Amino acid sequence: MADELTASAFRRAVDPGSADDSHLARRAVQAKNHFIFLDELRGIAALSVALLHASQIFGFGLSYAYLGVDFFFCLSGFVIANGYDQKLKSGVLPSSTFFLKRVVRLYPMIAAGVALGVLASLFASTASLSFADVSILAVGAMLLLPLGLLVGQEAFAINNPLWSLCFEMAASVTYGSVARRRFHLWHEIAVLVLLAAALFQIVAIEGTIGPVGFGSWRAFFEGFVRVGFSFLAGVLIFRWQIHRRVGAIPPQIPLFVLIGVLFFPVTVPREIYDFICIAIVIPIVVALAAAVSEERPFAGYLGKLSYPLYMVHQPVFQLGAQFEHFADGFIPRLITVSVTVLAAVGVAHVLSICFDAPIRAYLGRKFSLD
Repeated sequence: MADELTASAFRRAVDPGSADDSHLARRAVQAKNHFIFLDELRGIAALSVALLHASQIFGFGLSYAYLGVDFFFCLSGFVIANGYDQKLKSGVLPSSTFFLKRVVRLYPMIAAGVALGVLASLFASTASLSFADVSILAVGAMLLLPLGLLVGQEAFAINNPLWSLCFEMAASVTYGSVARRRFHLWHEIAVLVLLAAALFQIVAIEGTIGPVGFGSWRAFFEGFVRVGFSFLAGVLIFRWQIHRRVGAIPPQIPLFVLIGVLFFPVTVPREIYDFICIAIVIPIVVALAAAVSEERPFAGYLGKLSYPLYMVHQPVFQLGAQFEHFADGFIPRLITVSVTVLAAVGVAHVLSICFDAPIRAYLGRKFSLD
């Protein structure tokens, strides 16, 4: 079994001039359709994180939606391995070009998120930041550095979801640096087990995974374990071809499991729940979702909207909370929250079409990334 897993088709070099071009083309089309359901789950996870931050800003209860970030990390590892593993191993794609592609993919919306965060920090009383602090936070956010911790704030207080982009970039750099090397199956298992053990210890110390990555200097450094486990789990799901071994899966199974994880209605010990979900349930959801071959309405749109929504929702919510403060209870909270969430979706939609996609297309042409 070890040899079978280690010698997957994606670990062999592809001869561009081979007679299997048509077969590879069919595989590429099949893979594109095969993983379309992941886009839908990505959108649901982004919305869950947005609702979590809405609950914190507007003051209503929502428990475990922070685990959506761990789903993002695992999904990111799977998708990046699917897209770049063979290209990096075969030398077709240099590591430097891979890094540049990740920067182009992530940075337009990082810049938009920082700009909106500055706006919200200056005009929303909920932020309570001085101009000097905002300047420090803005510079740190653009450089993906946790400078907020230097001024007594959370690591990326100007727009908190940026913390996960910091670790996403760190994971991408690590992956791009070592992807060319060939590791034995047992080495991969050993690293995953060690990260799982470290993750268990961190969750036991913190009591929850929620603030890990941004809450303090200790939590920030613990964040490397948080992203390391989930990202590697996603990479290994692809490399070991687990999603192809489970057979056809009804989309309702991973969909309902993910929703159950993010919106679990019962209060349970967080340290146990968080670890089980991150170490076991979320990787299973990713593998099962990747095995869904059925195309779903709006799945592609939800996938495209997920990243812009993730990057802009918090400052939009802060501005919405400021509006509620000015209204002084004249407008019912349910209406305010609903309109604010819809506004965040609208802003994400507009930025996705009019800002993110055109800039990435321009940069892709400028640096010949396509």
